[in-house]
Amino acid sequence: MATRPAPYPDRVNDAQKPKDPAGDAAARGTRRRERTRARVLDAAEQLLSRHAPEEIRIEDVAALAGISPASVYVHFGTKDGLMAAVTERVLTVATETLRSAYAAPTTPLERFAGVGSAYLKLLLEHPTVVKYLMVTGERGPRSAVEDQVVERFSELRGEFEQSIRDAVESGAIRKVDPELLSYFLFGSWNGVAALALRRDALALEPERVELAVIEAGLALLEGLIQAPPPA
Repeated sequence: MATRPAPYPDRVNDAQKPKDPAGDAAARGTRRRERTRARVLDAAEQLLSRHAPEEIRIEDVAALAGISPASVYVHFGTKDGLMAAVTERVLTVATETLRSAYAAPTTPLERFAGVGSAYLKLLLEHPTVVKYLMVTGERGPRSAVEDQVVERFSELRGEFEQSIRDAVESGAIRKVDPELLSYFLFGSWNGVAALALRRDALALEPERVELAVIEAGLALLEGLIQAPPPA
């Protein structure tokens, strides 16, 4: 009796696959390095939400990440290299978050409100943004990294200004100065979000910060939305 051929002759049993110990070890090493790098960036970002960059030491980052200071240097070279990497990661998140809100396929009014919601969420999930903007605002940028933060957020504020202008020109909200309103809201969001970083009686939990902004946002929209013309 003829032997029936295997239903999938091109498939190779796992036990029959050629082994590549060197490749497997390299892949594991790459994944391990990526995990370590992410832990260091998370630790540095956490510290940046509490301290100015010049107050942070590599030893502090290493202790929070649970690794040796030497490992931090292996991954980032210098403290400046680490700060630059953290900043780039946060700026990438900020840019993607806000530009996604700007590009949302919705009405100008909904886009205007959506940008505010997206920015508040960004500030609460990445308090280091608030700290960076506070520090550079108080003493001015002192490094190329801080210059980059100010430049990027200036661009994003300008794009928010355009979303306000679109809402005005569409008739969705009453006539206002888009530039001034964008600065007011940008400063308001940053200031309220900063309450979550305080360590005194003026501190406000992140959940209540969000509620405060929602309450104020609803009141603001009520004042901005134009009533439909009488029939």
